Amino acid sequence: MKANITIDSSKKAGEIDRKIFGHFMEHAFGNIYGGVYDPESRFADEDGFRTDVIELLKEVKVPVLRYPGGNFVSSYHWEDGIGPKENRPKKFDFAWGASESNQFGTADFIKLCRKTGAEPLICVNMGSGTAEEAMNWVEYCNGTQDTYYANLRRSHGYEEPFQVKYWGLGNEMYGVWQMESMTAEEYAGSAAQFAKAMKKVDESIHLVACGMEQDAEWNHTVVKKLEPYIDMISAHYYGMGWEEFGDISEQYEQTLYIPYQMEERHKLTLASIITGQNGIKDNIKVAWDEWNMFGWSFDAVNEDSTYNLHDAIITALILNMILRNCDTIKMAMYSTFVNITGALSVTKEGCLKRTQYHVFDMLSNHTGSQLIRTDVDCSSSITIHDIGHLSFGANIDNKNNHASGKIVDKDIPAIDAVATMDSKNIYVSVVNQSLNEDCELFLDIHAQNIGSTMEKTELYGDSILDANTFDDPDHICPHKSTQDVNQPVIIRKHSVNVITIPRV
Repeated sequence: MKANITIDSSKKAGEIDRKIFGHFMEHAFGNIYGGVYDPESRFADEDGFRTDVIELLKEVKVPVLRYPGGNFVSSYHWEDGIGPKENRPKKFDFAWGASESNQFGTADFIKLCRKTGAEPLICVNMGSGTAEEAMNWVEYCNGTQDTYYANLRRSHGYEEPFQVKYWGLGNEMYGVWQMESMTAEEYAGSAAQFAKAMKKVDESIHLVACGMEQDAEWNHTVVKKLEPYIDMISAHYYGMGWEEFGDISEQYEQTLYIPYQMEERHKLTLASIITGQNGIKDNIKVAWDEWNMFGWSFDAVNEDSTYNLHDAIITALILNMILRNCDTIKMAMYSTFVNITGALSVTKEGCLKRTQYHVFDMLSNHTGSQLIRTDVDCSSSITIHDIGHLSFGANIDNKNNHASGKIVDKDIPAIDAVATMDSKNIYVSVVNQSLNEDCELFLDIHAQNIGSTMEKTELYGDSILDANTFDDPDHICPHKSTQDVNQPVIIRKHSVNVITIPRV
């Protein structure tokens, strides 16, 4: 297979917000307790955080963390998680049917963000919670006046405000699995009251509304009511287990449709933002604040071998899709980063970098601030057969005039690529999706003052089922090589690559 990628640095395609490389934290399944936070661990620091996990989060330069959920937040009362730990109550967790110790709370989350360098995003309880409770949470975090909750924070040892800029207005409030789920009209009305109360305390905060990426009517209703208050509307995606692709799909080619399906739902969300504002405006963006190839519920969810090179390839393709849409996607959170379906597997003995961790390491550390024009011409394509129709829409069979249960087969180029740049380098993220063909890749770079050599970082294994385990932790890991910038680059079959070209 041969491919040509034409890159034109003079044609800027968008500004990249680093918050697209964010992650999601929830009180569930070893994500926080026994994951990032474990005071009994031999790796724990003075605040109970796993130092090994913290260092790995810092390696991928995590820009933002979303907390405390997720489903958990819809019955969470934040005052249970503040003050002396010995006084914090144990509560029943409605979302996961578990006991919540509340040993990890607001100040602990802020410490985590400061230790990792991440911006905090706090999602408020719009299930069993009230607007006043959310307002008080903003005051506790950001208040500077001589008022009760600002003083309460000070009494807990935090004189300076936490300065939490980003706040989410509930989580998946359309879902019957949430405590006090709502219709779109109910949510929009309630969220407007929450937003008004929260902004009374701190008018500088940025708000993310609860969106429904499969329902244009929900988003239209929400945006129409909340336009004066919100900066973003959320979208969620889990491809396998909770979507159309089954538990652990043996149909590799079929799962290559996952980033395309996400992009279709993104376009639906954008369209409903436009109609909700009754015009073409670009002030409200999209936050994909939960996404993963896998949902959290399937038989092999806790087996490290599940998170193989196949997972890494889909993860890289999704990140490429997000980068290509950087003008409208300003925040994204991988769900979750620690344990469950995460990029890190954390046990009492240590941490394992699953294959997706390396994808985040490669792209987070090799992506510029500018998206630039990238055209891919590939001699080989992959046919995706018989993908089930999207649940938010239907495909009309004109002959019989009814909704078809399948979409037409789709041909996609075997090479997927996106280019970015900063003042120092041009970066090209390249995924070879083919199971069988290596690619001879030619780069046609339209840019001034580039170096004579380039570096390729490659994530590859003999099989897409290859994975990292505690017995073989480095089975799949990145390898670097350098070569002349004018020579073709070999992009091996089923591999993830980042090419770095210096600007001199």
